[in-house]
Amino acid sequence: MSLIKFIPANVTIDAAKDTKLLVVARKNQIPIRFGCASARCGTCAVKVSDPSAFLPMQSNEESLLKRINLPTGGEVRLACQARNSGTTDTMVDISFQETYSPDDLEGDGSL
Repeated sequence: MSLIKFIPANVTIDAAKDTKLLVVARKNQIPIRFGCASARCGTCAVKVSDPSAFLPMQSNEESLLKRINLPTGGEVRLACQARNSGTTDTMVDISFQETYSPDDLEGDGSL
């Protein structure tokens, strides 16, 4: 178990290891934008304070982040794919979702 603090909601959740971030948010009524829930749309991307709080990114998540021009170093994760590592506490910025639209990204991926 580890603590995940959602900002700006200012809600902290004790999350079980290997639980998807989207599941944690939805079960606790955290307003998080999502679409397909299967790493196809990019709608649920969020910014995380500590990438090590989540299990390593799988190739489908990394590919989608690249395709929509978002960073792939771990500071941005898809909530539908990021699984809690259970080893460290972290903050998740859901307001990041207001800074991009997966449909019209054409930039270089810088935040």
